[in-house]
Amino acid sequence: MNPLVFLGICFGPLALVVSYLFTAATGPSVPPWTDAAGQAIRLYGTAAAVVVGPLALHVDRLDLARESDWVPSPVYYLVAIPFLSIPIAFIYLVRRLTAA
Repeated sequence: MNPLVFLGICFGPLALVVSYLFTAATGPSVPPWTDAAGQAIRLYGTAAAVVVGPLALHVDRLDLARESDWVPSPVYYLVAIPFLSIPIAFIYLVRRLTAA
């Protein structure tokens, strides 16, 4: 599997996790810009993940169609939906790395 495809499929879940780490930080020692940074990461990361995740998945499906017998279901394109991207990306990568 191409590392860029792997990163593209994981991009949506990573953007969500990082944005929540920024916005969950509270306390007197936390800089005030972290909340705004977390919100910006969530907004722009989600917007990019809607494009990057399905595109990476499509490229990987084309490679799999040429190389192996297993072609992933189009249901995996639901990786574009922000909170569904975490379990779908996990399931896809486990199936992909164990089957192909």
